[in-house]
Amino acid sequence: MSETVRPPRASFEYLNLVKTHRDFRNLWYGQIVSELGDWLNNIAIYALILQISPAGTTLAGVMIAKLLPFVLISPISGVVVDRISRRKVMIVSDLLRVSVVLSFLIVKGPEDLWLVYTLTILETSLAAFFEPARSAIIPSLIPRAQVVAANALSGTTWSIMLAFGSALGGWVVSLVGVQTAFIIDAITFLCSAAFISRIPDREPAGSEGKSRGGSGGFRDLAEGARYLISEPIILVLALLKSGLAVAGGIMTLVPMYAQLLLTTPAAVSMGIGILYGSRGVGAAFGPPVIKALFGDSPKVLQSAIAGGFFCGGVCYLFLAQAQTIPSAALFLGLAMFFGSCIWVFSTALIHLEAEDRFLGRIFSTEFALLTLVMSLSNGMAGAAVDHLGLTPHQVVFRMGLIFFVPGFLWVGFLAFAHNKLRKKRDTRAECPIDPSGFNPVLPMREKQD
Repeated sequence: MSETVRPPRASFEYLNLVKTHRDFRNLWYGQIVSELGDWLNNIAIYALILQISPAGTTLAGVMIAKLLPFVLISPISGVVVDRISRRKVMIVSDLLRVSVVLSFLIVKGPEDLWLVYTLTILETSLAAFFEPARSAIIPSLIPRAQVVAANALSGTTWSIMLAFGSALGGWVVSLVGVQTAFIIDAITFLCSAAFISRIPDREPAGSEGKSRGGSGGFRDLAEGARYLISEPIILVLALLKSGLAVAGGIMTLVPMYAQLLLTTPAAVSMGIGILYGSRGVGAAFGPPVIKALFGDSPKVLQSAIAGGFFCGGVCYLFLAQAQTIPSAALFLGLAMFFGSCIWVFSTALIHLEAEDRFLGRIFSTEFALLTLVMSLSNGMAGAAVDHLGLTPHQVVFRMGLIFFVPGFLWVGFLAFAHNKLRKKRDTRAECPIDPSGFNPVLPMREKQD
């Protein structure tokens, strides 16, 4: 049954979470250094591309190489994450990425462009194993009452690393060069593996015998699909990030905004940094602020997700009117403030509602869908500017309007769930019901008790 947990009055809740749970602390340390390396790596790869083949199609190809593997690999990675130790999956992924990242050092010129694409695909494919494993292992490391706090801390860390890692990447590349940046990135993966190795090994719940060939991978994949279909609440929660990704085209539009609003190349580069940094700053504050003001009960999380879509859409509409970098940074940061609530709180609700033995497949499916939608959003944003003659401002305005759609769908689903709940009370009053009013049917954990 979902729990209603009020946040502690102490202002050091997240510090206490890290201090009192050693295993989660090591996972968090690994996340810090790994994501720092990820953002540094992004800057290094784009700088490398600009050095050897500075065409727009080349940059677009790298973005596709970073997104497409998640769509293709995630069904496989979800089964693997649920069959064997999630700790081992993360460690192996980190160690293999050390070799992949160091291989960028042998790229010398345009004739090696194929190698850049290949290595980018390999690195992203390994990340498609690491990320679902990291998301799936969190509930096993902390008490259920602190799941929301753990997800808020994880989301805030990602946001801070986005702002800090991008800035550090630009500084490292400009000061000591692309190759040194790749070496530092490799070191961060080693550090991440070292921290994660300190977490005790645990087999995923319900995985006994599977790692020794107890059931086929395709059977496990089909079982995960049946579980999502049979649990509509969890299925909808897994689709929420795809709704957030409809605005993913903003990644393509940010450089265009800077180019429109500024004149010199140096100013444009600075403007891009400011806009990307504002995304990280806004996302860092969203979940902690909402949680501190309103708590972390299921109803609060549900309402915050709905508010995130509607308020985020309004922010994109204001961004479409921005004529200066500061105003664009303000509204982009606010959009990410609300967007991060959708990301973090949907993950927390999945942790609270879903069975542990399915988490790997749930999160891999979620990553695959959101990556697919984000790829389409970026492609459509670029096509709208290049082929339809729309300005970046006009594209953002339309993106803001579309962003309302998943919000309305989420509110409609909640209304449907509550109506179903009321019917259950009328026809089966003796059946225990989730007091939050969220789950119209018994959670799986209760069904098994």
